[in-house]
Amino acid sequence: MTDSFFLSLREGVRITPRGSDQAVLQYGPWSSTFSRMSSGTLAALQRLGGKGEYEDQLTEVVLKVDGTEALANFYYYLHFLGQRGLLRRSVCLNGEKLASLVPASSYFDYASRSINPESQYLLSRFAYTHVEDGETRLESPLSYARIFLHDWRAAMLVHALARPRRVEELGKHMDGLPAAAVEQLLTLLINARMLSGVNDAGRPVEDENPSLRSWEFHDLLFHSRSRIGRHDHPAGGTYRFAGLSAPPPALKPADSSNPIALYCPDLEQRKREDPPFALVQETRRSIREYDTRPITLQQLGEFLYRVGRVTERWEKEVPIPGGQIGMDFARRPYPGGGALYELELYVAVNACENLAEGLYHYDPQKHRLEPISGLTSEVNGLLYGASQATTIPKEQLQVLIFIATRFQRIAWKYASIAYSITLKHVGVVYQTMYLVATAMELAPCGVGCGDSDLFSRAAGTDYYEETSVGEFLLGSKCATSSDTV
Repeated sequence: MTDSFFLSLREGVRITPRGSDQAVLQYGPWSSTFSRMSSGTLAALQRLGGKGEYEDQLTEVVLKVDGTEALANFYYYLHFLGQRGLLRRSVCLNGEKLASLVPASSYFDYASRSINPESQYLLSRFAYTHVEDGETRLESPLSYARIFLHDWRAAMLVHALARPRRVEELGKHMDGLPAAAVEQLLTLLINARMLSGVNDAGRPVEDENPSLRSWEFHDLLFHSRSRIGRHDHPAGGTYRFAGLSAPPPALKPADSSNPIALYCPDLEQRKREDPPFALVQETRRSIREYDTRPITLQQLGEFLYRVGRVTERWEKEVPIPGGQIGMDFARRPYPGGGALYELELYVAVNACENLAEGLYHYDPQKHRLEPISGLTSEVNGLLYGASQATTIPKEQLQVLIFIATRFQRIAWKYASIAYSITLKHVGVVYQTMYLVATAMELAPCGVGCGDSDLFSRAAGTDYYEETSVGEFLLGSKCATSSDTV
């Protein structure tokens, strides 16, 4: 093997010469013309655009034809290709690729960092492997690139970097990998920001950054993958499942057995008699003390009506790749991305006047409760979890509302940002619940976390099809209740 990386272009990329000093870069419908190129640079790019070539061999072509002054221009084109995610750097052994670095963002800049033989390195705590399109990928929310692990020996090296090691130590324990290959793989990893150095105390250097230290792995990964900048996946309304499955319905099919009709308030009267919005907004609090008389079924009905009912339903044709498709929509009182309204409300009743204890699903179309079960061990477990999260004794809880997402409804349209949008919707619903409860002089309290597996067992839903994403406590407000922001 040589001491340089093997450079190649992404599949589907072509470099075609045009005249003596021009070349056309073509990738799908996108193209760019390179003009006034030196003969050596043009020849090197042609070799790169073929089956690829080792970097030192390409620079040798430029040096032989044009001299040293042309190298800077050649590396400009390599940088250009890298920024557009078209250039791959690979470590090869005996003609076989071990691993490849592929840019995933236009912000990627290959910094040409080298490995210090005297230093220890370990894999970044943010790096992770997963399988996609039949290939094993190493990625990190710190990185603007990804590493493809083509060979088990490269994966073995990644595994060994779970603990701090020097290059020499790694070389002794990597069967089938010569020292030069180990160093090249480490160089690839450090330039992709997958490695961290180790300080004198034996701690990762990346943890010396207090801002970075505050991020947990899953939080930073979710942030980076649901925003634009550090990945090259489609994002936004791509309708990615169009042609593969029908659009999920706007409303969950109702259960018509033994429904409980709910009170519908007079909204015109509420507009006249509700406290002013500024007063509601300023007095909104989380209240953890309840009156001895529990919330009534009428109050619960009014609350659900003002928070989650269907206010309008319609069908229309929407544009998708390759044509149009019919979708149905059902608007609610709170805003929702794409008018998809994927959230469902469930109610666990511990104490409510004129309503039996148990778990119910709220039908927003017909404004009614659909009984699911009594106070089973699962429902009691959910109530106990809310008690633990809010320090309210379980026996004092009155109503626990679950916000669940029918994730396919939102994911059918949106790529990369689907779950992020769902969580934004949860926040919107929380605020709507707080404001409505305050206006009605009830006691609201958001719950910080909940058990989605236990909810699926209690409600009989598929964890992946319909899963809980938020919980909210509601009860009757007593005159002497203390509250918090």
